[in-house]
Amino acid sequence: ALVALDPFTGQVLVMLGSPDYFDESIDGNLNAAYALRQPGSTLKPFTYAAAFDPAQPQPWTAATMLLDVETPFVTRKLESYTPANFALVEHGPVLIREALASSFNIPAVTALEHVGLPTLVQLLSDAGVETLARNTQIDLAVTLGGGEVRLADLTQAYASFANGGYRVEPSLLLNVTDHDGRVLYEWSPPPLTQRVMDERVAWLITDILSDNHARIPSFGPNSALNIGRPAAAKTGTTTDYRDNWVVGYTPNLVAGVWVGNADNRPMVDVTGVSGAAPIWNAFMREALLGQPELTFAQPPG
Repeated sequence: ALVALDPFTGQVLVMLGSPDYFDESIDGNLNAAYALRQPGSTLKPFTYAAAFDPAQPQPWTAATMLLDVETPFVTRKLESYTPANFALVEHGPVLIREALASSFNIPAVTALEHVGLPTLVQLLSDAGVETLARNTQIDLAVTLGGGEVRLADLTQAYASFANGGYRVEPSLLLNVTDHDGRVLYEWSPPPLTQRVMDERVAWLITDILSDNHARIPSFGPNSALNIGRPAAAKTGTTTDYRDNWVVGYTPNLVAGVWVGNADNRPMVDVTGVSGAAPIWNAFMREALLGQPELTFAQPPG
């Protein structure tokens, strides 16, 4: 499934819910863009955005150091929870820039424990991912994908990073006319008025997610997250390979890709960077072909 939209107007430019609606062998008549699936690590940017919030008593920065070492946490149910990194490798002291860009798990849980689960859920709800607020079972593992979201909502939420911190409302209709051609409805871009995060926080997250050097430890220097122009992207992979994702954006286009089986069968060793990323890469390159190469504008402060 793939969803792409304009991060400033919310206009949905592409929605692909299934590779073949008429293929019953893959349950093709399912719109996976609106299916509830586990998001893997794609929620980590919002966890760190909450920690960067200047309204926090002591906001963290991209240069805050966290320990990527085996750490037991206590959940809301007062149970012990010890997350592990995807490759079961620990990296010791790391800066948040590298921890987020390379998608280390343990620092992300540390960050969520720091800001608190309600803060993350509220930020995601404000940005467009409202399903987690209705899930009373989520806990610290939610930042690693321990909840369910919809691709359309997640792509909407990532638009907030691209547009400087505002919520956008996805629009699928441009106009409605009757059989005589009279226009009954005409869409016009709504103004961006609902701020969900500080514009400096949005830019910092973007700067990290577009930092190819910082993601080398996990993805190498030449991954499918590089599209030949400035772009920010985040992968997501569930531990059993049932879902993998990439959501990424340039200053004028945000796109999310989900890869998996409609009947929820696990895939075999297919991760976000090997499954969803090549699709996202090919789409972004084709969609932006011939357009000027835009850079992310750093806000003052």
